[in-house]
Amino acid sequence: MIELHQFRPFWGLPNASPFCMKAETYLRYRQIPYVVVPSGPRKSPTGKIPYIVEHGRSITDSEDIIAHFEKRQDSHLDEGLSEAMRATAFCVRELVEDRLYWQITYMRWGDPTGWAVFKPDLVKYLPLGMRGPVLFLLRRRLLGQMRQRGLSSANPQGAYSQGKTILNALAGLLGDQPYFLGAAPRSLDMSVYAFLANILDQPHDNPLQSHARTLTNLGGYSERMKALCWQGWQG
Repeated sequence: MIELHQFRPFWGLPNASPFCMKAETYLRYRQIPYVVVPSGPRKSPTGKIPYIVEHGRSITDSEDIIAHFEKRQDSHLDEGLSEAMRATAFCVRELVEDRLYWQITYMRWGDPTGWAVFKPDLVKYLPLGMRGPVLFLLRRRLLGQMRQRGLSSANPQGAYSQGKTILNALAGLLGDQPYFLGAAPRSLDMSVYAFLANILDQPHDNPLQSHARTLTNLGGYSERMKALCWQGWQG
């Protein structure tokens, strides 16, 4: 049985890490049997999660995990895509996994209102040794990294404006298509859906989530992916 090492479900989400949720969404879409092993970066061979263990071999990075299993499929998720569409998918995925990652990080760790609701629930999942000074230092490091990207805790409106611009672009790219590259899900959808779900489906309102919910095609897309890959899931 394939072991998927990742964080536990959180806030009603399959995973609060979009990268973990991306890998698991793929496994569920492909109906690949696996078992979740609650884990953290310290246990990973590379210091990052998710990672899988199969026949004693570890594979880290959500994109590498997908590539590993796609080699076994009769038909590749991206089969039939033109060179231009593959290039578009690559650029969109890079944008989402960088820029929206930091938006999600900001709305939990950087936005003072978000931190006030995130911290009490976060500490319930942390080992005792990480609930005090270690957590303080981790947040301070993240705040510094966010400031370098123009995401200041003193200016949530300015910080979220970056994310709203990206969401607008995604809504424009999706248009009235069911999925981002047409009528069927592609590898890009495994990633975009995981990031959108972490914005749309988290339980506490924030400006980024409120804006995302005005983009009805993104909401419809997220519901389609959820029905396709997460039907019957209960955290």
